[in-house]
Amino acid sequence: MPELPDLEYIRPILAKKLIGQTLIGLEVFEPVILRNMLGAPLDNLQSQVLDVRRHGPFIWILLDELETRNASADSNHSKIELDSRESQAAIVIHPMLAGRFRLNGKRQSSTAIRFRFFDYHLDYLDDRKMGKVFVCRSDGLDQIPGFRKQGMDVLSADFSLDLFQKLAAKSRKQVRVFIMDQSLISSIGNAYADEILFEAGLHPKTRMNQLSQQNREKLYESIQTVLRAGMHTIQEAKPDLELKYRDHMKVRNKKDQPCPRCGNRIRRANVLGYDSFFCPVCQPDGGRGFIDWNSLAENKP
Repeated sequence: MPELPDLEYIRPILAKKLIGQTLIGLEVFEPVILRNMLGAPLDNLQSQVLDVRRHGPFIWILLDELETRNASADSNHSKIELDSRESQAAIVIHPMLAGRFRLNGKRQSSTAIRFRFFDYHLDYLDDRKMGKVFVCRSDGLDQIPGFRKQGMDVLSADFSLDLFQKLAAKSRKQVRVFIMDQSLISSIGNAYADEILFEAGLHPKTRMNQLSQQNREKLYESIQTVLRAGMHTIQEAKPDLELKYRDHMKVRNKKDQPCPRCGNRIRRANVLGYDSFFCPVCQPDGGRGFIDWNSLAENKP
């Protein structure tokens, strides 16, 4: 999925382009992705974009009140009544694994939904049709799976070492599972989880209750270091909006390539159904019963 550094790059671009502009309709090419929670047609409407925010892994577009229009007669229109400013209309996009955005692009087979403005359009693309686009009222955000259950945002000033230590002390999960738990920490995905654990020198299957206080402190520091470095790198690279920039990754998807620290082969393991990449030398398992990668022949490339 687009992870925090990706979304922190995408959000300002969308905000600069969309805020103050009038959304005039949605073209839906993949209905399975859309969740229209307003119960009104969305192909012809009038609504100004008030703000574009990131909430965990979600892109949250706040709208003024929606006004639907009959496509055949402009004078035949009606407003979707909203109770207050706390009940504004909203579009919430959860890109999931393969969702991405494109401005003014040609329609492709992966184009799922097109947001039409007067002078341009924004496409949401999704090759796997796993993401979701919710059109709702702001007081209906609780109905969006996972939206209200996001844990602490790592960019928040409230995400302190003390808070992290308290969360960590309560967990017996594998460390990779723990840092990817969106209800605890928002929002680390597969790619940056691998990079964080490599920076911290921790095997992905190590249990949280097996970590020393020093290990937990290093893990906290690595979350901050890796994510903020990722944000800086992406912002410096300025990739196309639809691309997930991964050139700076050290271990993610580097199976059998040399570790940038020690030269041994990067390995891949399954952690709760997800591929995890790590260096068995720089991230030892501590003799806790995992595969002894070092005993395998030809460990070095």
